[in-house]
Amino acid sequence: MCNLSGQLDEKTFRSLTGNSPFPWQRRLYEKWVLGNFPQSCDLPTGSGKTSVVALWLIALAENPKIPKRLVYVVNRRTVVDQTTDEVEKMAEKLAKADRRELSNLCANLSCLSAIDFPEKEVPLAISTLRGQRADNRAWSADPCRPAVIIGTVDMIGSRLLFGGYRIGFKSRPLHAGFLGQDALLIHDEAHLEPAFQTLAKAIVQQQKEDSQNADAACQLNLVSLTATPRENAKSFQLESDDNNHRILSQRLRASKNLRLHRIDDPKQLREKIVEKSLKHKDCREPILIYARKVDDVEKIVEDLKSKLSKERVLSLTGTMRGLERDNLTQNPIFQRFFPEKNKTNDRVSSAENNQMAFSELSSATESEVDKSQSNSKETVYLVCTSAGEVGINLSAKHLVCDLSAFESMAQRFGRVNRFGEHEQSHIDVVYPDPIEEGKSDYDAALNKTLKILKSLKKKQQHPENLYDASPHSLREALRKIPAEERKDAFSPEPEILPTSDILFDAWTMTTIQDELPGRPPLSPYLHGVLEGDPPQTTVAWREEVERITGDLIQEHPPKDLLEAFPLKPHELLSDHSDRVFKRLQTIAKRFPDKPVWLIDEQNRVEVLKMKELIPNKEKGEKAKEKMKRIQYKTVLLSPEVRGLRKGLLSSEKTEAPDPTSPDVSCEWKDENGQPRRKRCYSRGDVPTGWRLVRTINLSQSEDDEVETDEEESSDRKIWYWCENPRNGDGEGYTSAKEKVSLENHTNAVVQIAEAFAKRLNLDPEIARSLKLAARWHDLGKKRKLWQRSIGNPEYPQKCLAKSGCGMMQIHLGHYRHELGSLIDATKDATNDPEFAALSQNAKDLTLHLIAAHHGRGRPHFPQKEVSDPDNPLPKAEKIADEVPLRFERLQRRYGRWGLAYLESLLRAADYAASAGLTAKKETAK
Repeated sequence: MCNLSGQLDEKTFRSLTGNSPFPWQRRLYEKWVLGNFPQSCDLPTGSGKTSVVALWLIALAENPKIPKRLVYVVNRRTVVDQTTDEVEKMAEKLAKADRRELSNLCANLSCLSAIDFPEKEVPLAISTLRGQRADNRAWSADPCRPAVIIGTVDMIGSRLLFGGYRIGFKSRPLHAGFLGQDALLIHDEAHLEPAFQTLAKAIVQQQKEDSQNADAACQLNLVSLTATPRENAKSFQLESDDNNHRILSQRLRASKNLRLHRIDDPKQLREKIVEKSLKHKDCREPILIYARKVDDVEKIVEDLKSKLSKERVLSLTGTMRGLERDNLTQNPIFQRFFPEKNKTNDRVSSAENNQMAFSELSSATESEVDKSQSNSKETVYLVCTSAGEVGINLSAKHLVCDLSAFESMAQRFGRVNRFGEHEQSHIDVVYPDPIEEGKSDYDAALNKTLKILKSLKKKQQHPENLYDASPHSLREALRKIPAEERKDAFSPEPEILPTSDILFDAWTMTTIQDELPGRPPLSPYLHGVLEGDPPQTTVAWREEVERITGDLIQEHPPKDLLEAFPLKPHELLSDHSDRVFKRLQTIAKRFPDKPVWLIDEQNRVEVLKMKELIPNKEKGEKAKEKMKRIQYKTVLLSPEVRGLRKGLLSSEKTEAPDPTSPDVSCEWKDENGQPRRKRCYSRGDVPTGWRLVRTINLSQSEDDEVETDEEESSDRKIWYWCENPRNGDGEGYTSAKEKVSLENHTNAVVQIAEAFAKRLNLDPEIARSLKLAARWHDLGKKRKLWQRSIGNPEYPQKCLAKSGCGMMQIHLGHYRHELGSLIDATKDATNDPEFAALSQNAKDLTLHLIAAHHGRGRPHFPQKEVSDPDNPLPKAEKIADEVPLRFERLQRRYGRWGLAYLESLLRAADYAASAGLTAKKETAK
């Protein structure tokens, strides 16, 4: 490979990506390998910008001082996220480390890890938007291990602000610490989310201001990527050698013939789009159609299906549930839009020359080629909203769409003839004339966009009025426009809310779960406030909504259940709140007394009946007022009310439920397609080696119906929730299948924590604090009460960390072993010479890490948890009173994200030890 001052090794890059590097990729690598990250990169569609992941990975292998986690933020959750596909393909290639070209890269990356992972695991942890690596814990198990985390603005932004959506308060500091420290945040298409870009900059600036007390080398780095910048700001850009590069030039100048079609009446829009689309019905190629409104997409699909066979038309909207949206990739129509699926045998050499971003045809199996040829016998249509615009790797022959703001049009155009493989591609844009410019700021943007499109260079020697819509032509036209006029062609910017020290402090206090004055909701800070922007509501289905009723609600609070089994992306669908409300009204009429859980941003849960949440008699203004209750919240339904059809929220009454179960909570799978979690009614069905997360005795429910079949009743009275400890959500404090002694667990945590400190080159005092905290973090488990709660029959002769028979929370009460550990550590510390040698800051850090290692202590322990069976209440209260004061001192010392990061090192060591992982042994040099 290369030295720190050298150049990118082309063989390594080509082996990792399948492509030779473009000139701009070489230049960017030379900056990154030295730790120099340009804040903005202006890179057009088709220029290979997702390769930045490979550039970072190769640079990290050469320079372990650069950030170990790459956080890639996309505008929205897409079906075929290009970055996800690129990273997964890299992981597959790294798994074949016997290839000479990647053996050195794998070896260097493997050396970074502190934990001894199984040999079959690649030295790169991945957490993605979708599929088998969706939202997993692999990236946070070892802070030394290289990791790529791909998420939306909501997913990543909420976690950075200590308020991760749909994760419990215990895990929020860990996500904030590991995403906000020792990380490179890539904000893709940053112009689409100016509020988040401003927020990310504010976090970076805040960390710089805190750098006098924190490790500056460990802070967050921010790089924005954009294909259509709003302003002519100074940024890393393509240069002449890029524009003259054979392959890149072919993509930038790909033939895209634009026609503009004026209509007099906006009501003619759908009809005109269908008309222009049907002109391609015999071309035997994939055709893309875009419309801004979901209702228009539904109508266009209906009209096309009435004129063509249903098997030739597919729709994609952002309102589809994650599972069904992910499964679209297996649809034969959708596969036609994959770049490699658009190729046939006679184009193999062309695909190789173009260096396609995905699987080369030369490696396709014979059956795959036959299937591709079979699918190419007729024209197929994919009709999308904006859900099919950004970050999605589609390449169509032709495009038909309505008019939208410039950044949207540029994204749409980028999905046509994406790699310049077609000699001629056509784009038809339908627009009403006149556009009522005074009606809204968005209408003004449409007029400005239309003006830009009409300014594009016209095709010469062509009888039709065609414009050149290639990426090069679009960028040149945009750059000629004055800055202010240029901004006017983009969607109106939202009001961006300012952040402050007080706000950041309020968000870090994650232990306070109730409403806190001065701690506003996160969404307006992530997306800004835009007048007229419709509020959203999320919907999911879970069996516990139906089964956890009566007394069980008290014993198993819904909030605790959702923390044990968090809602995952594949379970969720989102839509405008008014559309959700209307559909739920119809469902509520049929099932008025069915339970429903309403979940807010802080994961607070309100248990209601359908008729209480969705009154069906109100209309007009009264209905709008009732609808506000579900805005920006999650509605968790019982599977028995159904309401799901082909992945979409539906109010249609059906005789039989959808073939796909509405409750797909256990469809969260690992890289091998195996479930990460499972729920069953027999202890014997709990897989060997899995951790039992929850045991629920359903017979205690007052609402539980009397079973006539005694055998069936007994089989379904105990509900076991379990997870794979290697890749689930748990952090090790829930029960395990096998007994683990407290001594062995503690020793393992100490060894892993020491390995972390060494690999991360922590300050010696911080390393000693981490070690002592690991040694003392579980002292509170020695209590008789705690040992009895895990069912340890050997106490007091032997103390266990895990008993293998499950935690009995009812026996434990509100006792928290972290507080007990803190009490004992405070006593032991007075006689410990290693602790005595620490500075006061390091002593504070040691005690805080113990207090916070399961999410408490930020800033306090709730009053009901301030007790210790082995000590008088005044002593426990005195120790607990010090916790918030210590938290405040340390947060000033290490910064908000810095302190969360240090907490997370101990938590990661605890998790790794509980999952059966061990510290990597040092080899003799």
